Amino acid sequence: MTTLATAPTEPLLDAPARNDRRGGTVAAGTAVLLGIAAVIGSYVVAVLDPTGRALDDAVLRTATGLGLRGEGLGVLELVGIPSVGLAVVVLAGLALVRGRGDRALTVVALVVGAQVVTQFLKAGLVRPDSTEGNSLPSGHVTLVASLGVALVLVVPRLLRPLAGLAALAVTGLAGVATIVAGWHRPSDVVAALGVVAATTGVLTLVGAVLRGRRRPRSG
Repeated sequence: MTTLATAPTEPLLDAPARNDRRGGTVAAGTAVLLGIAAVIGSYVVAVLDPTGRALDDAVLRTATGLGLRGEGLGVLELVGIPSVGLAVVVLAGLALVRGRGDRALTVVALVVGAQVVTQFLKAGLVRPDSTEGNSLPSGHVTLVASLGVALVLVVPRLLRPLAGLAALAVTGLAGVATIVAGWHRPSDVVAALGVVAATTGVLTLVGAVLRGRRRPRSG
């Protein structure tokens, strides 16, 4: 018979932590679903549907007609293998300095994983009635957005709102640059954001499972 004296106990201070973990899991699951929906929706609405495809192309023509192609290319030239590699090293190093080896691994997994998914989709999806290669999702936007999320993950909690604003601004700039430079359509940008959101959610869920297995049971 279990009594109050023999029943497993959990400190009351653990309740907020449990609530935070539960909320994080819900948010991660939501990110996965919304990310997948963004990718599928972009492809169905802006690629497979003739009306949506025409509208997507019209926005691209309008953007490229603004005369800002040079500025767009200038921004995109900053997103290369050397710069991205350096950013990953710096972010992972910051996580290690803060004693967060798990976050350092997440940075690498997020940037590499999101890009692998993007390139897989780009190679596997097709544009009907077109001789052009598929450009959905945007690899450049995937890189910038994943680095932005990684920044938010590694900085102290107090700085995360500021890091989030910076990530949004830089990601938005990269998305606009790919369009005005004529490299990508708006749907490519939306799909890239969906890939990053889904990848972030998956990694968060995996991390929660691994932490749950390592956590000792109290009794």
